[in-house]
Amino acid sequence: MAELKGVNSVMRQVPAIPQSLHPNRHARAPQFNRHANPPSAQGNAADRTDGTCYGVRRADPVRVMTGQVQAMRHIILRQFASLAVAVSLAFLVVIAPTAARDTRPSPALWKIETATGRVWLFGSFHILPRNMVWHTPELDTALQQAQELVFEINMDDAQDPAKMGALVRDFGFLPPGQSLHRMLATEYRTKLDATLKELGLPAAGIDRMRPWLAALTITSLSAMRQTSKSGGKPDPAGGAGDQGGADMQLWTWAKANNKDRGALETVDSQIHIFADLTHDQEVQYLIVTLQQTDKLNDDLNTLINAWQTGNIKRLDKELNGDTEHFPQMRDALLTQRHAKWLPQIERMLTDGKSHVVIVGAAHLVGKGSVVDLLRAKGIKVEGP
Repeated sequence: MAELKGVNSVMRQVPAIPQSLHPNRHARAPQFNRHANPPSAQGNAADRTDGTCYGVRRADPVRVMTGQVQAMRHIILRQFASLAVAVSLAFLVVIAPTAARDTRPSPALWKIETATGRVWLFGSFHILPRNMVWHTPELDTALQQAQELVFEINMDDAQDPAKMGALVRDFGFLPPGQSLHRMLATEYRTKLDATLKELGLPAAGIDRMRPWLAALTITSLSAMRQTSKSGGKPDPAGGAGDQGGADMQLWTWAKANNKDRGALETVDSQIHIFADLTHDQEVQYLIVTLQQTDKLNDDLNTLINAWQTGNIKRLDKELNGDTEHFPQMRDALLTQRHAKWLPQIERMLTDGKSHVVIVGAAHLVGKGSVVDLLRAKGIKVEGP
């Protein structure tokens, strides 16, 4: 889904599928019961190169059209600015050092103040380059004045290897007898194999994963590859970044400074955003991930530079463009969650306290964002 070092102790071993996570040890079958070992994954029907990916069987194509590729690109990028647990689950630790620029930091900060409460809204980025400077005097003032910092999730829960390991066991692997390779057309199987070889991942380990977990794993190691000083293969056990994402740094600061910490949702609910995808959506997600890995470094550099400089319009364009092709994903990642968050934020405005709410930047920019929805209800929100 970087900031959760404890989860690395579980996820570092995923490529080899340790016994503690092996899918044959499931207490219950995962919620993914599509056609096991379909015959059409082999043969001419899977060899089409006309933009149609035959996923499960000849009569059940998984299509990825041109517009959908661009839309899914935005969704792949959005996971770094909207889902704290996604980065943790995929042990994404750092991105290219070139993303850290010598510029005056000015990440966006919003403020709501009423007679009965005060809330600042800060858009986080769940991964950051090491040693990146991003604090502003305005943010530091808000942090000092706040009695409580509220995050997307309880970050300690997301660092718990037992909790995360159970979620991976239950929702991250295919049932016995199913194969990730057999879900893909020949051209995408070839691309998957080449990508795994380049990243140094054993095909047997990835082949047991559900498409969503494979996509997150590939995305994470592709980004790690960009940070390899030697240009060699990334080491999944190479350690977490010194800082983690902005949210993890602020969680650690809050603990050290005896600030109350709250959460808008749970680790389980974030995992289910991926685990509850339909079969076709999962396969589309993986296919576009394979197609976009070479562009990931430049895309992340663009996003983080926009975040660090407070370029809201650029963030909105990069995170929300072309998503009409995947309304279900937008609904799961943003719309449904915002509807649950708004009443919680409104209650904070009536409890007589000061709060800093820290959520992924994708939740605070553009149409339908938390800021947009609050303003639509007549609540005065100061900021961009």
